[in-house]
Amino acid sequence: MANFIRSLASQPATRRHFERRILANTSPQHLLSVISDVGKYEQFLPLCNASKVLTRSSCGNHYDASLQIGLPGSSAFQDEYVSRVSVNANASPGEMSVEARSVKSNLFDSLSSRWKLREVAADANRMDSSDNNCNQGVSTYVEFEVELSVSNPVVVAVLDSVLEEVAGRQVQAFEDRCRELFANNLEAEQKNPTKGENIVGLR
Repeated sequence: MANFIRSLASQPATRRHFERRILANTSPQHLLSVISDVGKYEQFLPLCNASKVLTRSSCGNHYDASLQIGLPGSSAFQDEYVSRVSVNANASPGEMSVEARSVKSNLFDSLSSRWKLREVAADANRMDSSDNNCNQGVSTYVEFEVELSVSNPVVVAVLDSVLEEVAGRQVQAFEDRCRELFANNLEAEQKNPTKGENIVGLR
């Protein structure tokens, strides 16, 4: 009986979370570029302490990336894992996607995530004409799914308490990053109008 209980305890537990939302005044192209730029995650993504691209395919749409994550106050939830990322700007008509799955991790038995992005018309009632830090008239319908399998019961307990909040904060962080970059590019364009044509996917 004791061995049976131990065998059950060692079985991986799988947790999934799904987010759907519309990011107002943010184009899918801009959001896709931010999601794809894994090397910059350490600058804005919650719980990400370091990030870098390790290898990249010749087409640039497939790469391995290393991320170092940590939950403050939890020594159990610390890891540096490698994910294999695939970016598809034409996943289906009108839809873009980014998929990632772990290929090396000490914390997770498996970790995968998927973004699906689709352009939708911005809600005129939600647009603020005084907000110059966004793409007025264009919004993005976002589906974000994350799935984790973990054998360590301590880590499972941590995930159960924070997964929904962390996933929501991640999507919000990408939206905030889009707005930050757009504001920076808009400011640069205003200072040097001749470079405005180099700002891609923001309008």
